[in-house]
Amino acid sequence: MQIEDDTLNFFGMWEAGNFVPIKSEMKQLIISGMGGSGIGGRILAAIADSEGFTKISHWNNYNLPKWANQNCSVICVSYSGNTAETLSAAECALDIGCNLEVITTGGRLKKIAEKNNLHITEIEKGHQPRAALPLLLKALIYRIGLPNLQEQINEVNNLVLPIVAAKNIASQLKGTIPCIYSSDLMNPVAYRWRCQIEENAKQLAFNHQIPEMNHNEIVGWTLPNNKMSVILIRDNNEKAQIKNRFEATKNVAWNEVEIVECVAEGKTPLTRIMSMIILGDLVSIELAKLNNIDPTPVEVIENLKNELGGK
Repeated sequence: MQIEDDTLNFFGMWEAGNFVPIKSEMKQLIISGMGGSGIGGRILAAIADSEGFTKISHWNNYNLPKWANQNCSVICVSYSGNTAETLSAAECALDIGCNLEVITTGGRLKKIAEKNNLHITEIEKGHQPRAALPLLLKALIYRIGLPNLQEQINEVNNLVLPIVAAKNIASQLKGTIPCIYSSDLMNPVAYRWRCQIEENAKQLAFNHQIPEMNHNEIVGWTLPNNKMSVILIRDNNEKAQIKNRFEATKNVAWNEVEIVECVAEGKTPLTRIMSMIILGDLVSIELAKLNNIDPTPVEVIENLKNELGGK
């Protein structure tokens, strides 16, 4: 299965590619991307919020936010180069006069970039977009820059594939609707877990954030459904307030619910994020096996694209 092979080759893909490390002076950066091509923008925005080295907004819609102006830099990321929403964002950026560049394997996005003499980071073809995260994220990181970049990449490359842990977690989630909770730096991780479980295991999942869920969704656990399972994605560097929120929520909302608790590994923000993403990716593959389903095809998405006619 292609998705499984790509997931197991996660760190090999991280090394793949010939990206030129160029740090642009980007005071306000918008990263446009959808689905598997958009998760990198979420990750970089979370790290920027945590580290404060620049201001990054991730955008997963048509056009661009109304506040965007010619002082913004925009990076459009589309693995196929044919994502309708991202093409719309690129055209909008050109109309506004933003500093625009693209990351893609080709398609219409590359043609737009070539026509307008934009910088193109062209990456390796032949993967599902959601499985090409290491390629897309590495390209983004080298374009934007990160504090202590080489230290962060070296630490990521030293992570070990948590295959046994993934099998154990998948066995606990089979037949349930996983509800995935996170905070701060781990928010894009919870979103990734949700998307990977849905696309690879063809199994519905949800995610929410602490502390926000303490003001709404927590009430929904008053009458919990026994088909629901709880996954907590924890940072090993949590703020005291967030740690207290997690522990209090466990006691108040889930004292009779079995919880799967996963704690990030590593010292640097990128490593902590990637340690949890690779675990979630492997969990989704193991769930697909337990569900006796091929994780690679996403037929309903292709049907939707045909229905929309590329619009």
